[in-house]
Amino acid sequence: MQILEAPFSEEKFYFVKTIEDIKNSPSNSTLIFDYCDSSLEVFNFCKQNSIPYGVNISSIKELILVSNLKAKYVFTDILENAAEFQKIVEEYLLDTKVVFLVKSFDELEKAARKGIDAVKLKENR
Repeated sequence: MQILEAPFSEEKFYFVKTIEDIKNSPSNSTLIFDYCDSSLEVFNFCKQNSIPYGVNISSIKELILVSNLKAKYVFTDILENAAEFQKIVEEYLLDTKVVFLVKSFDELEKAARKGIDAVKLKENR
């Protein structure tokens, strides 16, 4: 299981909404979006330009759509959803990693027992 926080990871995350936000984002950062059907064009822009990004999602439909647009990560703060998403990722051998947003590292064991790919502190998204 990956821990997407310092000192375990040097990856920098940057929350964005629009293509203009993307253009103004720090280089070498992983962009984070909230899922919205109207954002599929923005996700495709990231795919076409090889920009790493992740999406806060709440359904399997959203997981499948953003995975097909090469999202690096999907985020959820609901453990049951993370476990369900993880099964889909493994069943279809998707490259997208499931990230469970935790309140504290005390939740690591719960995520590990469910086989979740990664965790990240919720307040540091």
